[in-house]
Amino acid sequence: MEQSLGGGFFQPQVRGGWNMYRVLIVDDEIMIRRGLSKIIKWEQIGFELAGAVGDAQEALKVLEGTQVDVLLTDISMPEMTGLELIRLAKEHQPRIKTVVISGYSEFDYAIEAIKLKVENYILKPLDPKKITEIFENLKNALDEEQKNEQKVMYFQSEYEMLRGVDAESKGCQEEYQAQLIQMLEEGRYSKMDTFVEQLFAFLTEGKIDIRDYCLKALRNAALYFHLENPPLFSIYRLKQDSPEYMEEGKQRFREDLHLLMAQLRDTTESTAILVSSQARRYIEVNYRDKNLSLRKAADHLGVSYGYLSTAFARTYGKNFKAYLMSLRAEKARELLMERKYKIYEIADMTGYGSSRYFTEAFKRRYGISPVDYLSRLNGGMERERHE
Repeated sequence: MEQSLGGGFFQPQVRGGWNMYRVLIVDDEIMIRRGLSKIIKWEQIGFELAGAVGDAQEALKVLEGTQVDVLLTDISMPEMTGLELIRLAKEHQPRIKTVVISGYSEFDYAIEAIKLKVENYILKPLDPKKITEIFENLKNALDEEQKNEQKVMYFQSEYEMLRGVDAESKGCQEEYQAQLIQMLEEGRYSKMDTFVEQLFAFLTEGKIDIRDYCLKALRNAALYFHLENPPLFSIYRLKQDSPEYMEEGKQRFREDLHLLMAQLRDTTESTAILVSSQARRYIEVNYRDKNLSLRKAADHLGVSYGYLSTAFARTYGKNFKAYLMSLRAEKARELLMERKYKIYEIADMTGYGSSRYFTEAFKRRYGISPVDYLSRLNGGMERERHE
């Protein structure tokens, strides 16, 4: 075997916030194997090599111990053809994608390849640009499959929860979910290993599906932090029949947490600024509403009360209520300067609701009552008319 990477069960790699898929190259010509291994910039297009081997038997050995996402094989090889290899590979790993390398004279294999649902042909002589394009498309297809499966698993998990988990177990599950979010929110990454060990002990004791629970917890965390494009979590690939189910589950969950943390570091600040900006705009449009509140704004924006409160204060240096009251006072002062509205009208137009509340708030801000402010504007003749 010229090159066989990994061994043991699949450990997904992450580069720059995306999943790395594994490709296995099989060709009996050493120069083609080396060329495909070296010339194609695999990592740049989202792949890593699971191996580059010279015959089907060596390929099957790799497939027995390593999860492979794409099998790239020559059709014409001694002892076993590429199509025979594909048939056996799908027995080992039914969801594997396949691409065949073929010469122009080998199209007799085409019908059989179609039956085996081969994803694509690469014709000799090999064109690196074409190969790159094919694998970029495969990467997109694999990403889409993961997204769709995560959605399906999420709703299946929700359904199982609705069918009835005992109250104590459900309460513990929710508690671990809350701990996970708090750990991410506070950046206590050093506590991750302890958290994972405690969580898996609980899941094992309660006979709770590890894959479904962990995926749901990760997805809920992504929703909580308003990640528009959450990462593709590898825990969904965890197989229950794996002999190393528990350890593999822990490893995958840790890797998914690291991936989530990395994205949070990149997006938390910008997301908080964006949400705060939207909240400020909401205040500016709706300050006349006497029932306007932080909770109402949070509901409108689809974020939690606590998240908006913290984000807004960090972004603008004052809390939501202080910003709202400041804006109302400024708008009221502008209306007073127009000298055509009564005090109770201005109170209503700026969301104070009552003349008394407006007067108290205005005086706290400007050190003078609205009536006295008008009197100064009009040479001291306005108090009697407005009272």
